[in-house]
Amino acid sequence: MAALHPETSVATTIGLWPLTGYFAKLGTIGFGGPAALVGFMHRDLVEKRRWITEDTYKLSLALAQIMPGPLAAQTAIAIGYFEGGILGATLVGLTFILPSFLMVVAISLAYVSYGALWRMQALFYAIGATVIAIIAIAAYKLARSANKRNPLLWGIFALLTIVTVWAQTELAEFFILAGLESRDADGARGRSARRSCLADGGVARAGEYRHQ
Repeated sequence: MAALHPETSVATTIGLWPLTGYFAKLGTIGFGGPAALVGFMHRDLVEKRRWITEDTYKLSLALAQIMPGPLAAQTAIAIGYFEGGILGATLVGLTFILPSFLMVVAISLAYVSYGALWRMQALFYAIGATVIAIIAIAAYKLARSANKRNPLLWGIFALLTIVTVWAQTELAEFFILAGLESRDADGARGRSARRSCLADGGVARAGEYRHQ
């Protein structure tokens, strides 16, 4: 099946069904909230299995971040679209969301029925603390993999963190501005590199002419 990858090719060609199976499994046993789940996607699909490219992952994550709604689900749907079009997005979205939907309904029924029991309350408190730790670790790994050693990206990351804490919400306009600033900076570096190459080529040609 032809994939719809942005620019870069992957090391392993996969079909739609293995990808759908992966997201069904992740939707069933993946815990820790959206930050942890998108971190698992990067670890499993980009680093370990090499099913998708880093560019595909980053584009999917960026699209999910600027849209309202659940981050992890929209990232999965975007990956499904890039790999299999509308059918891929539909299958990945359904298989990823349905297991967690059923589990939330079952847990909610259990809590309504047995929530007054101290054992049940203690269990939920313990789960909450564990999930916070998972989210913190996943967020750190995700930031490190996305920003790498780029000081501009780390500066944008720090600024957006401060803005988000101050506003107590995620402001889409700041994410868009950050993306535009990063794009402009990359474009400036690219133009500088091209000018340097042209200058080096001119110097080399001038040296050849002098020796003729």
